[in-house]
Parts: sequence; C-alpha cells; structure tokens
Amino acid sequence: MISLFDSLLHWRPDAEEFTTPLQLKKPFKLLFDRLPTGIDNSRIDVALSQEFMDRCRLLVRRSMMHDVTENYWGEPPPPPDNKDLQALREGYAGLMELTVDRARKHNRLEMVQLLQFSVVKFLLGLVGQEYDRLRSQVQRAKGLDSHQSSGRSVQLHDRLVVLARNEPAIRYRITRRLFRELLKMENMRLGKLRKSVLGLSWPIPKPLLFNPMLQLPSLWADEQLMGHYPLVCTDRDDPDAFDRVNRLVTGLFADFLPSWCWGTEPLDSFDTTCSDIQTSARRSQGEQDGLVGYSETLMLLKRSLQSAEYESGNCSWLDIPENIDRIVYSARHSGVIRTDHDVPLPQTTWPNDKWPGFHHRLMKRILKAFRGSRIERDLLACHAAPAVYQELNRQVPVRLICQYLAGRMTKRELQRKLNNLQNKAVPAQVVKVLERMLLIIKSMPGPRRRRRVFSFLRHFALFRRDLKQAYQAHVAMRRIHLLVRPEDIELSRRNGSLLEFPLRKELKPEQHRIRNHVILKADVRGSTAITSELRNRNLNPASHFSLNFFEPINKLLDSFGAKKVFIEGDAVILSIFEYEDTPYQWLCVSHACGLAHKILQVVDKQNVKNRQNDLPELELGLGIAFSEEAPAFLYDEGHEIMISPAINRADQLSSCSAAVRRSAYGGRLGCGVRVMAPAASETVNKESSDKLIRYNVNGIELDEPAYYKLKSELSFHRIELEAGRRALNDHLLVARYPDLEGNMHALVIREAVVTVWDGEQAGLEAVDGGIYYEVISDAELIAYAIEHTSRRRRPLPDTPATAEEDPPRPGLFH
Repeated sequence: MISLFDSLLHWRPDAEEFTTPLQLKKPFKLLFDRLPTGIDNSRIDVALSQEFMDRCRLLVRRSMMHDVTENYWGEPPPPPDNKDLQALREGYAGLMELTVDRARKHNRLEMVQLLQFSVVKFLLGLVGQEYDRLRSQVQRAKGLDSHQSSGRSVQLHDRLVVLARNEPAIRYRITRRLFRELLKMENMRLGKLRKSVLGLSWPIPKPLLFNPMLQLPSLWADEQLMGHYPLVCTDRDDPDAFDRVNRLVTGLFADFLPSWCWGTEPLDSFDTTCSDIQTSARRSQGEQDGLVGYSETLMLLKRSLQSAEYESGNCSWLDIPENIDRIVYSARHSGVIRTDHDVPLPQTTWPNDKWPGFHHRLMKRILKAFRGSRIERDLLACHAAPAVYQELNRQVPVRLICQYLAGRMTKRELQRKLNNLQNKAVPAQVVKVLERMLLIIKSMPGPRRRRRVFSFLRHFALFRRDLKQAYQAHVAMRRIHLLVRPEDIELSRRNGSLLEFPLRKELKPEQHRIRNHVILKADVRGSTAITSELRNRNLNPASHFSLNFFEPINKLLDSFGAKKVFIEGDAVILSIFEYEDTPYQWLCVSHACGLAHKILQVVDKQNVKNRQNDLPELELGLGIAFSEEAPAFLYDEGHEIMISPAINRADQLSSCSAAVRRSAYGGRLGCGVRVMAPAASETVNKESSDKLIRYNVNGIELDEPAYYKLKSELSFHRIELEAGRRALNDHLLVARYPDLEGNMHALVIREAVVTVWDGEQAGLEAVDGGIYYEVISDAELIAYAIEHTSRRRRPLPDTPATAEEDPPRPGLFH
C-alpha cells in the first residue's frame, strides 16, 4: 500500500481514476441451476453419445500406444489414422450442432454450457482411464512371465518403471492433442455457429474452457507447467510460494483493488504437503467421479485468496494480464527504473499530467518490493531454468535447476541429488552448466533484470486468473454425473432427469414422457384360507391361482394400458400412465375403473368354481388413486421399483375396517363401498386414513383427484336414484369410454356422502359433508342406470354381464 506520508507529498489517482483505462472482465455465469438433479440427488445426469465416446476412446488408445512406444519403447505402431481425428472433430461438431438447435428452440443456453463441460470432463477422465488400462495391461503381461527368468519379464518390468516415471508427460501430450482438435473446431465452425444462432460465440469463455491448467496432469508437474507459467508459485517443497507472491502483488496494488481481492492474512504454517494434496485429490477422484485438479487448485486458492473472490467468481482488472502491460508501459523513464523500450506504448493512457510522476514512484516501489523479498532471485532462476533443462537434454529435473540457481541449495546438496538420479547425467558437466548460468544471472544488466520482473508480473496475473478459472471449471464439472451403465441411464430417463446429447443419426423416436399416472390396488382376502385348503387336499395352490386369478388378470392389462407394479398372494398393484405424446390416450382413470371392474368379474368367476369345489371364496377391496405427476423409479439388480404417493393412497382406499365388517351393520351391507367418519371427529379429512373408516367388500373406491380427472376425461349424465335405492343424497353418474382396442364400455359412478359411525352402525351425514366416490360393479344397478339414461338418450352399450358377448354399439357419451 502507498504510505500516508507519500500520499500527502505526491499526487496519486483514486481507485476509479486508476482503473478507468484498464479492461474489466465480466464474471462468468454458470446456468446449471436451471437443470434438474439426477438419480443421486446432487449432480446433473448426462449421457453423451455412445458413438462419440467410442470414437474418442479409440483415438486416445491408439495415440497413447503410439506415443509411449515411439518415445520410450521403440518400434512404434502406425500412428492414429487421420480418420480417427476426423471422427473426433465430426463427432464433437455433431453434438454441438444438435445442442445449439435445441437451445435455440427452447431458449436453453445452459444446455450448451452443459455439453461443453461434459465433453471436457469426459476427455480428461478418459486419458486417465486409458493410461491406467495400458499400465494394467503391462502388469498382467509381466505377471504371466513372472515364473520365467526370461528377458521378456525384465523388459516388461523396465516398461512399467518408464511408464510410472513419465506418466505426467504421457497424459499431458495426449490431453493437449485432444483439446487442440476441439479448439480448431470451435474457432473454425462452432463459435460462428453459436454466434449466428444464439447471438453468443462463447457461452463459456474460451480462456476458461481451454484453460491450460485444466490440461496439466498436476500443478506440480514442472516439466509440463513451465510451458505456460513461471515455476515460482508451484514449488513442491514450498507450498506457501503462491501465497507469498500473491500477498506481495496484491499489496502493491491494494489501493486500486477491491477489498475482496486482497491477499489473506498470513496463517499458521501450512502443514499439508503437495504429496498429501495429491493423495487427497486421487481419493476425491475415486469417490465422486472427480478430477485430480480440483483438490490441487482448491488448496492453493484456499490458502491465498479470499473465498469471496474465487467461490463467487468475482473479477477485477488484475484478472486481465494485459492490464499489467498497460500499467507498466504507460510512461517511459530514464535512469534506474527505465522500462522496456522494445514494447510499444498502449493506445489507452491516463490523461492526468501527474501520471508519469506517480508511475515512476509505483515502478520504483515494485522493483524494491521484489528485491527485498527474494522473489526477484526466484523468478530470475525460474526464467532461466527451462533453457538449462533443454541444454542438459532434459536429464535433470527442472525444479532442481530452479532451486540451485535461486540459491536454495548448496553445491554439495546438488551433487548428492545428481548422484541419485537414474539417468545418464554427468554431475560434473551439470554443475558446470549451472555455474555458468548462475554467473549470467548475477551479472545480468539492470534493464534486463527489470524486464524480467515486469514480465513476471504479467505471467503471475495469468497464473492467478487461470487458477481461479480452473477452480470454476472443476466446480462445474463436479456437478455433472456422466452416466455410462445402461441401468443408470434407464433409471435416470424414467425419472425424467436424464439430459442426453446424441448424434443426429442416433436420434430415436421421442421417448414417452410420463405426464401423470393412476394406481389400482386390489386388496386380496381369503387367499391364505384357499391355499391351506388346497394343501390339505394335496393340490397345488400356485397353479390354482395362476390359472384362475393371475393369468386372467394378465390378459386384461394390454387392453387398458396397465403395468404390474407389485403382485403377491394378498395384493395386486397396477399402474396406468399417461404420456405427453399420446393425448388421444389420456383416459387413465377411465381405464383404471374399467380394469377394476374386469378384475372383480375374474374373482366372481373363480368364486363360482370355488363354491362348486367347496373351497373358501376370494374377496377383494379395490382402490384407485390418481397423481398429477410422473412417478419416480429405482432399480434393484435390474428390477424396476416405482415410487409414488398414489400407491399408499390406493392402499387406504382398498382397505376394509375389521370392526365394521364384524358388526351386524356390516353383515347386512353385502358388496360395495361405504365410507364413514368416527363419531368423535368433528372434521373429516379425505386424505387422512386415520380419520375415516372404510367398508370395502368387492367394491371399487376412487379418491377425489381421480374423480375430478375422470370428469375431465368423459362426459357424464347424472341419474337421481329412486327413494328405495338412495341413501341420503346418493346419485349416479353414467358415461362410456373406449379401451385401447377400441371396444366401448359403460361406466357408472356413485357419488355419496360420508356418514358418521357410532360404533355399531352408520347414521347421519358427517359434519363437513364429505363425499366419496364408488365405481359401480353391481349388474342390476348398472342396468338401472343405463335404463334411466336411455329414456332421454340413445341406448348405452349393454350391461357388463353381456358386454363381452355382444358387439359394442354406438352411444352418445364421451
């Protein structure tokens, strides 16, 4: 910071005046909050094109084998065919073109962001998978030859050692090649396509998506990192290096930076080593399909930057490295702080006449700060190290070169480490080269030294920005769940949470999307008694129920579009879905009512046989519950499990109170449905089972949502019951509906009031006038309703007793 004394004596700009000529960067906005969460309730389910993934896998496999054999094993196989690269380009372009088209139609820019991050995550993970596959392949081959003392076994062992030593370089070269091909497609075609269709070339900023830091195998992979950034901030033996430089740089410009951009206060010594971070990163990678870089970037940022900056994605002028050049070369001076004359002055300058004087003092303070902190010597050493590394034929680790040139290692320590290197480096020759470079650094002229400092400032700003953007990218990719297993893909698709990115030729007819559903529950009573009696007679209960109950019901399912949810000896649960793309079949409750009626007919037929054979009779209670939403699905070892609140509701509707059933009142009721409220209850809650008492013997009850859905499906005619047939305000509703085979059926609904149960019988109407709804299955009452309807309208189809035998006749309703 600028001292108070200096600010009183000399002019300096305020923060606004300082930053006005500088470029500012807009924060990146990730739109993933618009997307649904997937089957793990935390991440977004994504399925990339299978053909695209297969093409990429083949390209990476061939490229890696060629790279390894050419650089380390000799006798390389043919390099990947240009067709492999072309397949990658065409595949990525095909995915993007289809996604852009969908984004335009549905105004969903987030889908383009999701595709780009998904492809990046897939490719980064793929390179690691293929490296592990190659290493495992060599290990298996070595294991097969381990019992033989052959030269082949020794060769395979040497190959494993080489693979382990050169893993970062191998992975980096393959990753860089993949991203280079994607960037070509983005620059040549896809950016222009998005601009013309969506009005935006880069939904994800190019520096963020093609950030070199994402492509590095590790932030401590020095040989790969030095091609992009200075090595000052990533010393494996000095995890505080980045924090130290960041505090120095943000301190120099603190008066002109937002407070959230200042470096954090010095903390206790950083005990976690880089090895610990990498171990944690690999563990995190395995636990949540993550990438190693996330943990590494997070640890550096957490140590050095405020969370308000890197977590919120805030940006300042320091996030544009070119601004450093604008500041440094905005004025020219002679003498000890003369800046580089080879760099042209920028177009934008500070208009105040006092700026050159302020600039002179600022540059002087920057140079003094670097010299006083030893960082100048570190940056000079790290700047010289890559050239020395190449001169020594890459046989000496570049970090070792940096440490010696920076004076952080004695000559004796250097010689000891050189002796431990497993290569052909000659210690005496290495020391000679390093001593020569050390002399060059010490005798470096002032202008060149200053040029190095100012250049480092720019490269540090680049490193700092890319570190923040790498964190943003990793956070986005950690929210993506790339599904590969077919059962996971199907589960997510059935739950409506899968976001698919196919190639155009992989497109299939639009998948049915469930809009709502109805559950039909049949509570089966008496099966235990029948089973016991059959066993007493040495007969097979399984075949009896299969032939007389389950098989007849199974034959009915297709006609009404029903599916089995759960079937056991004492319960049958069926479902009927409505799909978005089949509005002509939006009759799910009508079909459920018709199917329930048919199931009762099946039981009636079985009971006739049971009476003939002196067997106990079956009894049913049926409940129909409707939900306006699609159900959820789980899979257990390939078996689909439906999750729906309508299942529990249908279970309540199909139940029968034992107290009512055993009472004298219940004995007189016979078949049908009665719903009562306890006498002590002043209110009746239709949706709460503990406040209503049901009698359901071979009857069918609808819940209220199912009733209103049914009224939206069909046109009903109201029939008032005669006095002898009516209880309180009961009345009938009559309509007809087609099944999926085109056959027409009559449907009669009884709308009745809830009465009060006093413990012995049902009496007066409940206090709140609650209503319940019963699907009539009694043939006599159905005939009565049809007869009264026919007085005003043409005849309905015949009664259910003869409907199966007579052909359907046209009617007025529906």
